[in-house]
Amino acid sequence: MKRLIYFLNYSTVLLILLIFVSCEDEFNNFPVINYSPCDDSNVIINPNIISDFECQSNFFLNDVVSLRNPTETPLNSSKFVGMYTDTSNPTDFIGIDIDGAIDLSKNSVFKIKVKTEISGELRVMLDGGASNPVFISKDVEGNNGWAIYSFDFSWRQNENHKELKIFFNYGQEILGGIPNVYYIDDLIFDTYVDPCQNVQQISTVISDFECQQNFEIINNSNNFQVISNPYPDEINNSVFVGVFIDDGTNLSDALTIGLGESLNLSENPQLHIKIHSSIKAPLLAKLRGGSYQQNIYSNIVKTGEWINYIFDFSNADYKHTTLEIYFNHGVSNGPSDQIFYVDEIMFLPAPCDEPLIEDCSGIVPDLNIISNWNCQQNFGIENSIPIVSNPLISCENRSQSVGKYTDNGLEPWDAFILNYGTTIDLSNFNKLKFKLYTSSSIQVLAKIEGGSAVEKWSDFSMVSSWQEFSYDFSDSISNGNTTLVLFFNAGQNNGSSEDIYFIDELRWEED
Repeated sequence: MKRLIYFLNYSTVLLILLIFVSCEDEFNNFPVINYSPCDDSNVIINPNIISDFECQSNFFLNDVVSLRNPTETPLNSSKFVGMYTDTSNPTDFIGIDIDGAIDLSKNSVFKIKVKTEISGELRVMLDGGASNPVFISKDVEGNNGWAIYSFDFSWRQNENHKELKIFFNYGQEILGGIPNVYYIDDLIFDTYVDPCQNVQQISTVISDFECQQNFEIINNSNNFQVISNPYPDEINNSVFVGVFIDDGTNLSDALTIGLGESLNLSENPQLHIKIHSSIKAPLLAKLRGGSYQQNIYSNIVKTGEWINYIFDFSNADYKHTTLEIYFNHGVSNGPSDQIFYVDEIMFLPAPCDEPLIEDCSGIVPDLNIISNWNCQQNFGIENSIPIVSNPLISCENRSQSVGKYTDNGLEPWDAFILNYGTTIDLSNFNKLKFKLYTSSSIQVLAKIEGGSAVEKWSDFSMVSSWQEFSYDFSDSISNGNTTLVLFFNAGQNNGSSEDIYFIDELRWEED
């Protein structure tokens, strides 16, 4: 019995050995499964593809190894991808040296697929060459899935760069010795599609440094450039902004914009500008080129964030040709390279229910303005037409202060009289204008005397609203007139002994 059991055991072992040897022989007959990044020997190189780690690996990527795709998904079904291990240096990068200048004329959108568990800033920079470095940043969500990130350098089409740098988790130092691994694939400069091709020009936008760049910024590249927004936030998440480098030793240093002749501020008098500054500083916005320059002062009140500053030019001459923004105004002992970021410079309508707050410091008298009962009081008429609060703040007149004229409505020809004591110069400024507010419908007769007298009648006024009257005295240039007379409710004696009329912005304007 024991011999039988031994024989059976021996036979069983022999049978297993025979089967194993037979299977091994069969296994050797199967081909070895082998993957190669590219089996195609006739690939035509596409210079716009940096690398797909398969058939188009056209540029060397430092510190990147090629390996099998750890996660093939519909978004990235490639067999091979690259792997980059971030070092502890917060600003280390993958550097790609392009042979010659990067051609952005048609393919200016850099794209890269990334798979990682690390959330942080992905920064792509164009460097080298004759132009200054530029970069664009995107936030990476470390969900360990493949994602495509696009960086639009279309605004850099005419610049000269020779190197592409890719920073992962920019600015963050790796602690604890745990490596940060990034899988990357399909690095390519893709076709440029003009994001502004269907954008309509908005004539009151000076510049948003993207699709609305409608007026010439006169500064050169030494103190003004367009760059990627370094501090996007809720107030300003624009892709591109302007950067002004202020020479704090030069009092005349300003961001200067040519307005040409196409910008009419009559309906959009408020200048808006977003500023990001590292210091608090005085500001000055100046309009030049009209009959007199207009200055409005302000201050940078917060640092380290985007703030929208407003300059209200509602009382400005609308024929200005140049806008100047003075940063750190009046400072001559500051640094020569103080940086101010700016964006969305535009003129917008003024809110009709808010009074115009005027700063009269530094105002130069304009003798073509008789009085606006605020910063321009040039002939002393405020004694007979005193300064009072505006009875109706509206779009037609947002002045805080106006003139109050009391008329004897029982006398048909009593009047306000301004004697210049010399000949009124009507050679260029011969349109008499003022704003009127009255509780009854009246006519105002304007008369110039002291030479060959000329009378001009107005239409009947509107009731309880501000209205501008205009009188053309261009036919009186050579009359030698010395006196201006205004008859309110002229020729009528149906009022009271104290009829009240409010008047504002009494002035002569150009022909």
